[in-house]
Amino acid sequence: MKKEHFDNKFIDDIDEKIGDNYFSPILDYVFNQIKVNDVCDIGCGNGVFTGDLKQRINCNLTGVDSNKYALEQAKKLDFDKLMQVEDFTKDKLPIDSASIDLVICKDVLEHLIDPLFLTNEISRILRPGGYFLVHVPNHFPIWGRLKFVLTNDIDTFNYFPSSSRYDFPHIRFFTLSSVKKLLSVSGFEVFENLSFFFVHPPLLHRIMPVWLRKLAASISTDNFSEGIIMLAKKKK
Repeated sequence: MKKEHFDNKFIDDIDEKIGDNYFSPILDYVFNQIKVNDVCDIGCGNGVFTGDLKQRINCNLTGVDSNKYALEQAKKLDFDKLMQVEDFTKDKLPIDSASIDLVICKDVLEHLIDPLFLTNEISRILRPGGYFLVHVPNHFPIWGRLKFVLTNDIDTFNYFPSSSRYDFPHIRFFTLSSVKKLLSVSGFEVFENLSFFFVHPPLLHRIMPVWLRKLAASISTDNFSEGIIMLAKKKK
């Protein structure tokens, strides 16, 4: 039976601009730190967050997703290959072992029953010393926890206002330590914690300098960052 873990309506709700969205500065930062040739976006969706990478760096770009509708839209962008995987929790990625320099996996693991299966697959397709850029949301920084206390609503940042708890798309709620443990079990070591990009305190987010965001994330990513994003490196 066909399985799609992300409804088409959520794909249509993504209104970010290609090359000019909240994830673009993170990619610019990463590509100033590392040099790669073969890049794979696992959970690429319609491609809006990575479909312009070949304009940023000289690379081969592969996109993988479970949603055929999203992949049809991604075909309009600059991917070298697009592949479908029915179920990220049990189906192997259709990519050769040790063939990729960088895997990007943004907003995927929180949807999976067995995220370890996917992180193990990502480790398999990466070359020794290859990089893994992973992002998961953090629903419960200090201001998220305060909202939860007041509203008893797990969707603390209103990601899915039309969803109820029985069909809420996020089924995993990560902390920094749990992300690090998952990475370690799959054979990665943390290269850099980039969660400061998601330090967005209410009222202060427009005026908060980068150095203060970095300080806050270094003191406690769980308390101050709305997203956990790690650049990890596969152990040789």
